Amino acid sequence: MQIIHDYLALPETAYLGKRVYKKLFFENADLTAADRRAFTDDIDTVTWQYTLKPATLNVNTYRDNERDYAELAVIEVSLRDPKRIARLAELINRAIPYPMLLILVHEDRITLSTAHKRASRAEADTVIAEDMQLTQWLDPAALEPVEQAFLNSLALPELPQTHYHALYSAWHQRLLALACARLSGTFHVPESAEARTRQREALAACHQLENDIASLRAEIKKETRFNRQVELNTRIKALEEEQRATIKALSGPVLQAGDNNG
Repeated sequence: MQIIHDYLALPETAYLGKRVYKKLFFENADLTAADRRAFTDDIDTVTWQYTLKPATLNVNTYRDNERDYAELAVIEVSLRDPKRIARLAELINRAIPYPMLLILVHEDRITLSTAHKRASRAEADTVIAEDMQLTQWLDPAALEPVEQAFLNSLALPELPQTHYHALYSAWHQRLLALACARLSGTFHVPESAEARTRQREALAACHQLENDIASLRAEIKKETRFNRQVELNTRIKALEEEQRATIKALSGPVLQAGDNNG
């Protein structure tokens, strides 16, 4: 989808536009029969749109004992059916060893996914995808303010370019910030590593509280004893109060154009 490419503002030198055939996933990824059906039935095309590497973008590579961020890939997947999108995003992130910005498109909507990659500590020549993020669907023709702020923040000139790990981490952090913004109403990318950690922990806590509240509400529907219903309601209210306080921790200054937060 061209509009997301416009938001990314990547250089033409990095454009590849190469089709990736499904059989490569079948041959190289560990897919169950259900996974193969998802690839066959739900995916129309997979296109390797951009490769960011020193030859196409003047940014330094990054390597340490576990990570090799010598290049980044931008992969676009056109979907026939979005019902198994979370599973497909997980499979593609695991199958492609490069750090990757994954763009999934269905009709006029898009969703983005990232996952950091590292070498397996247990298995040689194996790359692990971890901390996968997947946005909710975005309709570029009807964006909420936080969604517009998110897309504006993805542009290459707005991102740190000391090396490819920093650049990719900035994309990854922005997907986390969008998940936070859907709860808090404010799109905010923290400046410091400590603040980013706090934001991540607050988001995880919000999700856990949401699950706990849903579990208690399901329990109360089955409960016939009045005293137990009162007890469950009291616990739900306490958790809801904790959730409201945690959501406040997700808020911060709105990211302005030109801010260079990693």
